Amino acid sequence: MKMKDTAILKFDNVHTGYPGKEIIKGFTADVFLGDFVGLIGSNGTGKSTLLKCLSGLLPTSEGKIYIEGRDNIGLKQRERSQLIAVVPQSFSIDYDFTVEEIVLMGRNPYLSYRDKESKRDYEIVEKAMEMTKTLKFKGRLFNELSGGEKQRVILARAIAQEPDILLLDEPTSALDIHHQIEVMELIKELNTEKGMTVVAVLHDLNLAARFCERLIMIQGGVVVADGTPAEVIVQKNLKKLYAMKMFIWNNRIFEKPEVIPVRVLKSHQTKKPLRIHVICGGNSASRIIEELDDEGHHITAGVLNEGSDDWLVCKALNLKMVEERPFTTISMERQQENMQMMKDADIILIADVPFGHGNINTLMGIEGLKGAVYLHTSCLNRDFTGGMLKKCLDRIALQKKIIEIGEYDELLEMFKRNEVQDQLFD
Repeated sequence: MKMKDTAILKFDNVHTGYPGKEIIKGFTADVFLGDFVGLIGSNGTGKSTLLKCLSGLLPTSEGKIYIEGRDNIGLKQRERSQLIAVVPQSFSIDYDFTVEEIVLMGRNPYLSYRDKESKRDYEIVEKAMEMTKTLKFKGRLFNELSGGEKQRVILARAIAQEPDILLLDEPTSALDIHHQIEVMELIKELNTEKGMTVVAVLHDLNLAARFCERLIMIQGGVVVADGTPAEVIVQKNLKKLYAMKMFIWNNRIFEKPEVIPVRVLKSHQTKKPLRIHVICGGNSASRIIEELDDEGHHITAGVLNEGSDDWLVCKALNLKMVEERPFTTISMERQQENMQMMKDADIILIADVPFGHGNINTLMGIEGLKGAVYLHTSCLNRDFTGGMLKKCLDRIALQKKIIEIGEYDELLEMFKRNEVQDQLFD
């Protein structure tokens, strides 16, 4: 049973680092019995340094670390190793040890140099290998294993230590996606079924959000956010750490936030930003909305059903849009809002969106607006209105020219060459 009122680890204003360079600059946090805590943050923020300090490899220059109520400084390495096991990013050894011999090293904290491993030690080792699915190659040489197999062996060695706390420093960084999930599932099982407290440094925000029940975000050696994945993985926090554009949405399978990296380098920045209103829906315009926004244009959209992909992108980009309830026919009230939003647009882009009786009225009144009309012609093949779409477009064409595009790339090239801007401003 997890006892969230019991602090098994306590960091009190911890400062540490290397000669001439302080990395951790006042880290304060409690880790509770049964926690699965992910330490996240950009490179150089001190995540791995903190684990080295906790495991006794680096001294604290200021502050205290308490492990199960005991001052970390006063612990002998053997005592600390009985409480904490470490799984590093990678582990290499020059000698030809078998898998069983590597895992057996996990029993060293309980043996003096005179002691030989007992029957119980071998039983613990075998159980650890069973849990990590490494028992089948216990006689193989460690250096002959694949990266994923090696990482499972090192995890088995940590389990054989019978620690109360498991520390992991980027345990999946060198693994393919299959072995990443496999290792994280094993760690989660240790946490949920064995009650082991886990503290893991993770660069992959999606793995951290999926498997950790609590995240501590570090920047500049201090805590900048601490809470559940949903509380920590938010735009305002990520902007502090990562100089890039990214989206955050809810993964509906795991009900956890998921980060979609978009771009680091800025797109070609337009010298003549336009007001562009996009008539879209579903997932018809997510890409073009993001790219035009990134180029510096002022984008609005409507009418969008809440929860659709286009709605999520607009929300992530903080764009103005007209919203309607999910699975609801677009009301005249919402269309009036849409018309109001469109009236100052330089361009009205009719995206590659399927039209039916529920959304055909988004085209009403366009012929009376000043904006130039661009039409993605693929929407003509997605007409479920019984001919109403053609009538609407014919009505618009009587009043103004409709510029047809076959692909969004075609439109982006026109913007890049300033063809669209020149036509509007000349």
